[in-house]
Amino acid sequence: MSDTIAGTGSVHVASLPFQFRNFLIPVADGQAVSRGWLSRHGNKPLGVTWHWAVTRRLSVLRAVIGGANAERKGEASAHYGVGRTFDEGVDRYVTLENRSWHAGVNQSLRWNGKPLAGDADFKGTRTTIGIETSHIGAAIDGVAAEADWIHTATPLGKPLRVQPWTTEQIAMCIEVGREIVRRWPHIRPEDHHGHHDICPVDAQGRAYKIDVCGFPFAKVLRGIYPDAVVPDVWTPLETVRQRQRALIALNFNLGASGADGDWGSKSRTALLLFQRQQNLAQNGLWSTFVSRAVYRELKQAGRDPVAVTAGPL
Repeated sequence: MSDTIAGTGSVHVASLPFQFRNFLIPVADGQAVSRGWLSRHGNKPLGVTWHWAVTRRLSVLRAVIGGANAERKGEASAHYGVGRTFDEGVDRYVTLENRSWHAGVNQSLRWNGKPLAGDADFKGTRTTIGIETSHIGAAIDGVAAEADWIHTATPLGKPLRVQPWTTEQIAMCIEVGREIVRRWPHIRPEDHHGHHDICPVDAQGRAYKIDVCGFPFAKVLRGIYPDAVVPDVWTPLETVRQRQRALIALNFNLGASGADGDWGSKSRTALLLFQRQQNLAQNGLWSTFVSRAVYRELKQAGRDPVAVTAGPL
């Protein structure tokens, strides 16, 4: 890959037929960029937050947050925008040396799943690299689900149908991740999460962010880190029924209804108990951090997470 970056030019990727294009937001007053990473964190980012942009085309995202005169100038940004096709390619909006404004409103958890506890220095805008993917979101956004859409659920346990990410888009997400890790090699697979993981509810406890529920984290992270062991903690625990089956396998009592696909009070109570046992944030919300712990506990008990959670979605 060429390392020549200038203006709004392109960088060709030798192995894949797409381009990185620069639509950099100026580091200036009135723009949604902050200079440098915090000295408190060693002048480096701590992780990566993945998003979906609720757009069908990368050009729409670019108009909204890219360059000096974006529609949301001074309001929001991201480091990257990833299109759905190789023809669209990947946009860069903020360099990896600076901070984009991509997460933080109603944020309750840090990049590692620990409670934010009011410490603004651990908000996503100050700790993580933000990646937007061109994606129209979930069927609840008024778009009818198609046959191949992903079955998943929100942190609050509401079933969702989510548009799949394309094969070309996944390949570009991997290349974006590799570029990040080349610059910041301390970022590990477990330092990646979705916007929904850290900002699941608003100040009133109502559903807030659901991106990127259903994201193919295992496939993307295994591509970014080919030499690492990246267990798929997401796919076996994607839906409400799968999560309920896992809790039952860990000896939590969900009542007579069991894994019925309704995330009611018994399911939430069981999750709260599990979070307490595991020293996780006790919020009753399912996240990537919970999935990692559930997967680990099942494996340590000699249970196969895929087999345990198999059945109707």
